[in-house]
Formats: sequence, structure tokens, C-alpha cells
Amino acid sequence: MKFQKIFSIVGHVPYIGEKNANFLYDLIVKEKLSNILELGIAHGTATCYMAAALHEIGGGKITAVDLLEVKDEFKPSAEEQLEKTALTEFVNIVRTQTGYTWFLHDDIAKNTSNGVCREVYDLVIIDGPKNWTIDGAAFFFADKLLKKDGWIIFDDYNWTYASANGRRDSTDGITHRSLSNDEQETPHIREVFELLVKQHPGYGKLLLLEGQDWAMAKKTKENKKDYTVAYNVNTRDILSKVFMRLYRKLRGR
Repeated sequence: MKFQKIFSIVGHVPYIGEKNANFLYDLIVKEKLSNILELGIAHGTATCYMAAALHEIGGGKITAVDLLEVKDEFKPSAEEQLEKTALTEFVNIVRTQTGYTWFLHDDIAKNTSNGVCREVYDLVIIDGPKNWTIDGAAFFFADKLLKKDGWIIFDDYNWTYASANGRRDSTDGITHRSLSNDEQETPHIREVFELLVKQHPGYGKLLLLEGQDWAMAKKTKENKKDYTVAYNVNTRDILSKVFMRLYRKLRGR
């Protein structure tokens, strides 16, 4: 399904804007990312864009994980949107009683044989509590399941609990008043990306989409780091920059 068609169906539903949706759709199509894990789905709008991209490349599967208790809080639900778009076949929605870290536990256990975890996903998206403890752990767990040359994307790079105060008292089960002032004022996803992902030896291609509040990294298993901060770019622009740098490095060897 072409991007403009899926956008015409779900483009009015939060929580992903047209620019990020187009970027994500193009990334999947261009890189042929056919096995996707989405942690945190809300209305499932991003799920629909990804499912449309899988339809476009001829197949694949999204495992979309969220809490059972929040299903009725999001109208339309992910299930309703997928049915409306006729893309249900590309998505397996998993509703859990607790957070997605325990889903990751089960997924790691399922894919472990002889003490080794099989890498299964081409793309992992972490878009849940935006919490240092939960999403920091989720990164290390997801890393065990992410294939070499796979991508990991974090939403809400600049989000803070302080910015949510006044609209609600808690976010995804985290009560704001239970946090220190520093924990409320600091963007947790930024800390996860800067202190955990950037320093991880398995990730050599790191991208910060500053205007889009996304941070992403490619699992290269290289020691060399290529960190790009980009503003208002599309997928073709950013990937061409990354791969041109890699090409130049290879030629210089």
C-alpha cells in the first residue's frame, strides 16, 4: 500500500506525524525490514504505516506489544485501525498484563537454544513509558533479539515528566510525584540513547533526528562510531549520508 493511501486513512489519528510516518515507511521499504518489534503502540497508527510498508514490499510481520489495561483508553484502538485498513494479517498484537520488559524476557527465552539467543528482528521501536529504568533495560533486552544491520528507534528523545505535569499525574504507571526533581526535568530517552546506546560497542551508526524527536541506531558490531545529527530530512537523505560515509571509510582501507 502506498504511503499516501495509508496516510489518507489514519493520518488524522495520533501519535505520529506525517514526517515521521513517511520516514518510517520509507526506511522499511528501502531496507526491506520485514520482521519488526514495536514496543508501545497506543492507537496503533505507526503500526498501520509499518504494515502498509510490509504490504508494499510483499510480506513481513510486526509484533506489536502494549498493556492490556490501556486497550480501551485509545479510541480508535490498534485493532480497529488495522481492520479498517485491511492490514491485520501483517500484525500480531500482544496485550500484556505488565510492561514490555517481561514480554522481552519471554521472547529471549523462546529464542534461546544452547545458551545463545537467536537474533530475529530487523527493526525494534521503543515507544513506551519514556523511563530510564524501563527503557534502559528494554534496550539491552531488545539488543539480544536485534539482527546485525538491524535498526533500533527511540521516540520522545526530548520528552520529560516535567513537561507532562499539569496534564496528568502519572505516565504509563510511573507516578510523577514519586520522582526526584532531577528525574522529572531530565529527558530519560535522551539519557538512554547518549549513555547506553552510543556507548554500546555493537552500534556504529547513530542518528539523531533533532526536529523529529527520534533517535536511532544501526547494529553494526563495529567499534567505530558515526554519529549524525540531522534536521528536517527524509529517509533517502539520511541513509545516503550514512552509507556514503561508510563507503568512503571502506575505500580508505
